[in-house]
Amino acid sequence: MVNRAVTTDISDSLEDRIMAKASELGFSACGFAPAAEDPVRTERLEQWLGEGHHGSMAWMETRLHHRRSPQGLWPEARSVIALGMSYAPGYDPLALDKVGDRARISVYAQGKDYHDVVKKRLKALARWLVELESETQVKVFVDTAPVMEKPLGEAGGLGWQGKHTNLVSPDFGSWLFLGAIYTT
Repeated sequence: MVNRAVTTDISDSLEDRIMAKASELGFSACGFAPAAEDPVRTERLEQWLGEGHHGSMAWMETRLHHRRSPQGLWPEARSVIALGMSYAPGYDPLALDKVGDRARISVYAQGKDYHDVVKKRLKALARWLVELESETQVKVFVDTAPVMEKPLGEAGGLGWQGKHTNLVSPDFGSWLFLGAIYTT
């Protein structure tokens, strides 16, 4: 997790340096997962699709081979940097709950489009990593491709997937926008 104390000592591992840079860019959580297929995750996805939970979203089933693992989407991928950016409000979002003449907008929709905000920072982290490790190739994703961000976040230690299907962080609850960087 990014929120732990991170030093920038020259002896820091590459993971520590990535976590420190992620924190500097505004990410609240950072973890690492292998890009290989996870049999448990694949079985759950296939069961979910088999039970028809995807409804009329046929593309979920037709792109199964991409969702099975990061390497299904990009065979060269070896690791995933799973990232979370907190969007927790600085106020009580239920304060207007009893006010009948006021509309409420979901907290995640109150600022700039999270796709743009998170992707800009993912790209900055990816550029930094490529400058640091010139042989590394990267691809960034924020809810824009058949990437299973929540299970990857769980595999990277950001939290766990709750019954409500969102990733639950022990530090940030469900208030995380998720993104991923696939790396070689």
